Amino acid sequence: MIRLLLIAGLIVWTNAAPPLRNQQEQAAQAAQQHDQQAQTGHANDQQTTTPQDDGSKHGYQFTYQKYLEEVVKILESDPKFNEKMRGMNEADIKAGNIADQIHDLDSSVFDRLHKAKLDEIERLREQIQKQIEVDGGSHNIKMPDHIDVEQWDKFGKEDLRKLIKKTVQDMETIDVERKKDFKEYEMKKKAEEDHKLAQMDAQERERALREAEEAKKRHNEHEKLKHPGGREQLEEVWEEKDHLDKDSYDPKTFFALHDLNGDGYWNDDELEALFQLELEKMYNETDSDDDPRERMEEMYRMREHVSKQMDKNGDRLISLEEFLHDTEAQADDGKDEGWKDLGQEQVYTDKELEEFEREYAKEQGWGEHAYETSTAAYQQPVQPVVDHNQQPVHNAVPPQQAQAQQVHQAPIEQHPPVQTGQQQPYEQQQPLKVDTPKDPSYGI
Repeated sequence: MIRLLLIAGLIVWTNAAPPLRNQQEQAAQAAQQHDQQAQTGHANDQQTTTPQDDGSKHGYQFTYQKYLEEVVKILESDPKFNEKMRGMNEADIKAGNIADQIHDLDSSVFDRLHKAKLDEIERLREQIQKQIEVDGGSHNIKMPDHIDVEQWDKFGKEDLRKLIKKTVQDMETIDVERKKDFKEYEMKKKAEEDHKLAQMDAQERERALREAEEAKKRHNEHEKLKHPGGREQLEEVWEEKDHLDKDSYDPKTFFALHDLNGDGYWNDDELEALFQLELEKMYNETDSDDDPRERMEEMYRMREHVSKQMDKNGDRLISLEEFLHDTEAQADDGKDEGWKDLGQEQVYTDKELEEFEREYAKEQGWGEHAYETSTAAYQQPVQPVVDHNQQPVHNAVPPQQAQAQQVHQAPIEQHPPVQTGQQQPYEQQQPLKVDTPKDPSYGI
C-alpha cells in the first residue's frame, strides 16, 4: 500500500486495524448520515464527523469518500507510481506535488481514473439539483474544490493535486473540531453539575460533593500508567497481548505483529490498538464512574503523542525505520516517565468555563443565578406564630431576625410591660398583618 493512502487521509476502513468497540454502530450511523445528506440535498464537500457522546470511535468521513477511495485503489494498482511515491518527501506529497508524476501512468489506469471522476461529477450534479429544489435557487451552491472544474471530462494532475490538498485540509479541520467538541463536552458536564449542586440545600450539596470526590478517587486508583510508545509500555503489550516472553522481546518482530494490514507502516488504528492495555487500567466499561468518551479522547491523545514522537517526516505513518530509530521506544534503561491522564491535565481554563456556563444557562433558561449555591436571596421572611389572646407588640419581627438584631444592632430601649386592660396610644395599637402561619424552615 502506498504512503499516499494515509498521508492524504485516504484511509479505507477495510484496510485498517480490526474495529474497536462500537465501530459497527459508527458505520451504520455514517451510512444513515449519508442517506440524510442525499435527501436534504446539501451539495458541498465539507467533511462530517461521527457523534461521540457515547464513546464511539472518531473517524474521518467526507462527502467525497467513495471517490477518494476509488482513486486510491486505482493508483495503488500501478507499480511505477508506487515507486515514485516512496521517493518523495512528506512536504511535497502534502502539497500535492506527486500529481506531477501521473503522466507516466498506463492508459488503462487513466481510463479508470476518468470514469471515477465522471461518476463523482454525476453525484455532485444530482446533489446540486436537489439543493436547488430545496433552496428555490442556486444561491447556496458551492463549487467543489476536490476536483478540477476546468476540465470536466478527464482526470488530470490537477484533480489529484486538489484531492490530496483538500483531504489533508479536511483531516486537520476534523482533528481541531474534535478537540473543540471534547472541551465543550467537558464544560457542559461541569455546568450541569454546578447547576444541580446550586439547587440543593447545604446538607445535600455536601453529600453530593463528597460522593463526587469519592468517585474521582476510585477512578484514579489504578496502577501507574506507562509512557505510550516507551520501551516498557511496548514490552507490556508483547507480554500481555501477544503472549510472548518478555525477555525475548524483539522490536522488528513486534513491529511486524502490529502491522495488521502488512503494508510496512503503522497507521492511526494500528497505533491506537497498542494503547488498550493502558486504557483498561483507567477505564472500565461497566463502571459508572468512567466516562467512555473520555477514554476515547485519552486514546487519541496517546496516538497523537506517539505520532509526534516517532513520525519524523510527518506523514501520519510510522515506518519500521522510524520505529527502530526512536530513542524512547528502544531505550531499555528502566526509566519509564509515566503518563498524565486527562484527570491531571487542564482541559479548559477558568475563564473559558465562566463564559461557557453563562451562555449555557441562557440556552437552558436557568436564569441569572443558575450556579449560585446560596439561597439567602430567595428566602421569604419567616412569620411568627401569633397568639390572638395577647396584645399585639409594636414593630414585632420574626424570631430569626430578632436574634440577628440582638447580635448586630445597638441595644434597644426597653418599655415597661403593658398592663391588662390598659388602653395604649393610637400609634402603639397598630396590629401586625399576619399571613397563615408557615413552617419555620420555609424558604431555607
